[in-house]
Amino acid sequence: MLEGRITNVPHVPRKEAFLDSGNMVKNPVQIFEKYRARLGPTFSFHFGGAKRTIVSADPAFIQHILKDNHRNYEKSDIQVKRMAEFQGQGLLNSHGDFWFKQRRLLSHGFSRTHLTNLLPLQAQVLKEFMLNFDEEIAHRGVDMYQQMVMLTLRLVGKSLFGNEMSEKDLNQIGETISNIQAFMVRQIVQPYKIPWFRISGQTERFQQMRLEADEIVRDYVYTRRKQSEKAHDLLQLILQTPYNTGEFMSDEQVMIEVIQLLVAGNETSSNTLAWTFYLLAQHPEFINKIRKEVDSTFVGTELDFNGLHKLNFTLQVLDEAMRLYPPFWMIDRVALHDDEARDIKIPAGTMVVPYIYGTHHNAEIWNTPELFNPERFDTTIHENQGRHAFAHIPFGGGPRVCIGQNMAIMQMLLIIATVVRRYDFTLANDKLIDIQPMMILRPAEKIMMNFKTA
Repeated sequence: MLEGRITNVPHVPRKEAFLDSGNMVKNPVQIFEKYRARLGPTFSFHFGGAKRTIVSADPAFIQHILKDNHRNYEKSDIQVKRMAEFQGQGLLNSHGDFWFKQRRLLSHGFSRTHLTNLLPLQAQVLKEFMLNFDEEIAHRGVDMYQQMVMLTLRLVGKSLFGNEMSEKDLNQIGETISNIQAFMVRQIVQPYKIPWFRISGQTERFQQMRLEADEIVRDYVYTRRKQSEKAHDLLQLILQTPYNTGEFMSDEQVMIEVIQLLVAGNETSSNTLAWTFYLLAQHPEFINKIRKEVDSTFVGTELDFNGLHKLNFTLQVLDEAMRLYPPFWMIDRVALHDDEARDIKIPAGTMVVPYIYGTHHNAEIWNTPELFNPERFDTTIHENQGRHAFAHIPFGGGPRVCIGQNMAIMQMLLIIATVVRRYDFTLANDKLIDIQPMMILRPAEKIMMNFKTA
């Protein structure tokens, strides 16, 4: 009974999984890696000592779950219930016809044309940010993680709301997002404590924070709906784009979708950029190579959308940073019906976790996986050809791949190219930065760096 085997793969005894649940709060990746090292790329255990779960770092297994038989797998209670409790029911935590309807409408905001039109606004926000950044680095080292959180919050905020949202409101929303996410992780890895969270008033406290942030966004949506002058941001596009039925999204649903996009967009880009600069500071030879590529691509011109996507080596650096530190370190699904993948039986009701961090660090796929080597993504090199399509999926895969990945890549290329073009930089100390896996893979502490003009 204590063993609690789930299926025909190596299994973590139920008692061990329960005893590990406390450490899961601190660093679930560390626990997953312990199991993976002992049991192999696919194993089963009881999440929090309770929920039947199959975890896999096998790209072929993951492809089956996320793409080949995706209709059999819905998002788990982690997102459908826990996220909805604090973010409402929107694109990111729904499924079925509602998800498809929202995805089809919101995808208009991430088309190549719309992103090209947004880039000048993004460049202006970055230019303003860099003025303050110049002043800060002239006097002291800076925490690059915090700098990227502030920058991407403004970039995503301006993409969604144009120039209307104040920095005060944007900062309050950003702080609320961070605090609520930490609380959500505690509920996910220690579900048996949820009743205590409610009795002790913790749930109510975070709900109040959420309601205050909702009200800020709701006011912006209501005000924009009443304006006669049209803006050129994502909020305007959502408001003026009808569903196929001819109906428009309600203000309440617009508020939910905008907050979810703000959460996902800020978290994904800020953490990936922080890790990228951390890795580049350890490998200055790549800083010089990026700078040469940027200078040769933009000779006396401003950075533009087409040119950014010609920065092949810079993109390789970004891909390698997201391999080592994938923003989405895991994805959760629940099997609706009995299934089988790679000779592994998947009982109905089982939570299935495509373990992206484990896939990206799988030595059967990647040679010396802990080494930072951007050339892994140079497709002209023979050994890089023929790699499984789901071996590198920092934004997920299949029909539910991250809707904003193209915007995130555009923003990150813009920031990397701008910073590297202007500065040399080093880590302020040699201390290794550990990971803090929440909904997104964060640094566990400050990433202090020193900058000087190149």
